[in-house]
Amino acid sequence: MKKYNFYGWERADIKDSRGLTPRDYYDLLSDIWCAKTCAPRMRDDWSEDNKTLGQCSITAFLMQDIYGGKVFGVPLESGNYHCYNVAGDCVFDLTSEQFGGAPLDYENSVEQFREVHFKKEEKKKRYEYLKEKLTERSPYILETERLILRPWYLSDAEECFRYSHDGVVGDLAGWKAHETVEDSKRVIKEILAVKETYAIVLKETGLPIGSLGLHFKNASSLCENDDECELGYWVGVPYWNRGIATEAAKTALRHAFFDLGIKTVWCGYFEGNSASKRVQEKLGFTYFKTNEKGYVSQTGEMKVILINRLKKDDYMSALKK
Repeated sequence: MKKYNFYGWERADIKDSRGLTPRDYYDLLSDIWCAKTCAPRMRDDWSEDNKTLGQCSITAFLMQDIYGGKVFGVPLESGNYHCYNVAGDCVFDLTSEQFGGAPLDYENSVEQFREVHFKKEEKKKRYEYLKEKLTERSPYILETERLILRPWYLSDAEECFRYSHDGVVGDLAGWKAHETVEDSKRVIKEILAVKETYAIVLKETGLPIGSLGLHFKNASSLCENDDECELGYWVGVPYWNRGIATEAAKTALRHAFFDLGIKTVWCGYFEGNSASKRVQEKLGFTYFKTNEKGYVSQTGEMKVILINRLKKDDYMSALKK
């Protein structure tokens, strides 16, 4: 299991309706916490190296929205309180590392109430902004026998680069090979860190080995209606020919049809990519058309793209067989 620095991380196993634990929310919030969400009195000291500084109360009340329970505050010498969460038997403090490992007295805490904290209009606005940004990214967690599909985090940049610097992968998937870890970090921030795009994580290692996304009409030229999406995926070369893409896509299709209300899923592959063709055939996709002059936006190339389609009725019929 990945190690964290916040108090209570080892036992933070409580899950919300989408399967997310406080550890998952820590990863998501680490990409959102910023000077804008920091308490004004601490803003001058906030930095990327101390992201949790000045974030405690708005974070704790946001976690209360998700898990219920109560928010408590550790009394500080300044006269203020450092807020954390207690939800059932789960006690966690997502912003504790701002104290640099100094011990906090969680035994003599005082319950905190949002109606008191949010009398400060600036704090309420910071909470609403944090909630808005988290909602934009709030995902599902999908799981298979060997895999976990979860959001991409900026901290995944090195693992993303490990596979995406290989030009073979990018050429088949339709993007340029990453030249540096910073390239991968930028791609995660600008492209991958969105709803319904998942890091394909191998349970055995807990590390990403590929990516899968469900793209809707605002991001796909194939989708004309709100109940359609396009499936895209790639897997690092060392994990080819192990059924990873098929296994990940199967659970994504179930999620699309049953959780998201999708009626049609599109999927394509470049001419000559026989491996992706086999994956789509195994998933039940059938040929729809060929685009002889398909424009690949991320590379600026023109390629022959074969387009397949899977309708929910056909998917349901196959399940009954």
